[in-house]
Amino acid sequence: MAEAPARGRSTLTDRSSVGGEISELLEVVNREPACAEAPPALLDSAITPNDRFFVRNHFPVPTIDLQKWKLEVGGAVARPFELTYEELTGRPPRTLRALLECAGNSRRAMYPPAEGVPWKHGALGAAEWQGVPLSALLSEAGVLDSAQEVVLTGADRGTEPGVPGEIAFEMSLPLAKAQEPDTLVALRMNGEPLSAIHGAPARAIVPGWYGMASVKWLTRVTVSNEPFGGFFRTQSYVMIPEGPDTGTPVLPVTTLRVKSMITWPGEGVTLAPGSYAVRGAAWSGESAIARVELTASSSKTNGAVERWLLARLLDEPSTHNWSRWECPIDLSEEGHFVLRVRATDQAGNTQPAHAPWNYRGMSTNSIHAVRVTVRR
Repeated sequence: MAEAPARGRSTLTDRSSVGGEISELLEVVNREPACAEAPPALLDSAITPNDRFFVRNHFPVPTIDLQKWKLEVGGAVARPFELTYEELTGRPPRTLRALLECAGNSRRAMYPPAEGVPWKHGALGAAEWQGVPLSALLSEAGVLDSAQEVVLTGADRGTEPGVPGEIAFEMSLPLAKAQEPDTLVALRMNGEPLSAIHGAPARAIVPGWYGMASVKWLTRVTVSNEPFGGFFRTQSYVMIPEGPDTGTPVLPVTTLRVKSMITWPGEGVTLAPGSYAVRGAAWSGESAIARVELTASSSKTNGAVERWLLARLLDEPSTHNWSRWECPIDLSEEGHFVLRVRATDQAGNTQPAHAPWNYRGMSTNSIHAVRVTVRR
């Protein structure tokens, strides 16, 4: 079930990837607030171009006057302060390549259908981000010994069912995650200043976590002495299992699960008999990818899965970015086939055939399957 559009203060709607519109290359899942994903065939490069990078908004894109914008750093700190955009861009930068995946990516693969934006498999992308380490700002502010979490607040605001009044999009990080050197206040994406639809003038980048933690249109960093109880942290981005409510606190969505996808061939294509190189990408939030395996099944196997073929990794192992892979396969016989891919990371985590169902369809990392027809 698609999420109902939220009402907010912004009047900005469709803007281009250079500015604020949804790129024509993306498939629109929801118009306002903007949600759009990339067809898998466009996710075939080490770095995803900005106009192919997915868009996930909860509220309308906010109107921000760069001359008046400031980033506040406060809360449980000894020295709260504010930074203008010019002051922030003057800080020593850090550059890293990191993948972002929406926590609801692949939700449409769940059965029965789960609640939320009906993403297929394209709500992800990998980019080169440049910005200021959040740890540097926290160090400058002087985090108190009592601190537990860091709350990130965006400028976007709107309404959510069951929540009185308007709220901002906010998420929290454990202090240790916020202080990791690769957690950024990002200002640039693939060498360009952030566009409006991707969070300009500044956004968080939290490598290894699902995309909801990488808050866009960042305006405030608040160090908290207690766990954050905001709507998106405790009610929206949580794992709600099926069954009776026992009163046990639900688990928040955090670290990316190991996952892979096929970018070529596409779903439902027809191929001539022959040998092909199947391509795709694999990633994990725990560690780098160790191996990727591919198999093909058909009616001739009577439902049994054929042997798994080891794919060749095309990129250096990375704990933040995806690893592209390629695997030769013989499809010389005519018929209908299902290609399946699974990944294993260096921590020993392997994709399941079917991820456990949960009410919001979060963290779905089931084996990706693609149907192809081989015909002369």
